[in-house]
Amino acid sequence: ALSNARYRSVWHRAVVNSKQERMSIATFMCPGSDAMIEAAEELAGEGEGGLVYRSFTYDEYYKQFWSRSLDDDHCLEFFKRRPNSTWRLNRGNLA
Repeated sequence: ALSNARYRSVWHRAVVNSKQERMSIATFMCPGSDAMIEAAEELAGEGEGGLVYRSFTYDEYYKQFWSRSLDDDHCLEFFKRRPNSTWRLNRGNLA
């Protein structure tokens, strides 16, 4: 969402190796629940049709992330703007 879909993440996959032990360390960055997540200003006008995702709070993202099955699409799909959407980049509010 921050790059307006310009940079894509990859799905994390672990490969089991029966000959060597593997250790993973998960790290997370969790902003305040009211933190606004939106495209960086420099990237907001890029991409087909302008903004790919609507602005949303970390709380909205967190709830959507935990309400889905791991087999579902990435939860960012929920925040994609739909054709003919009126969402615009709203610095600092949800209006």
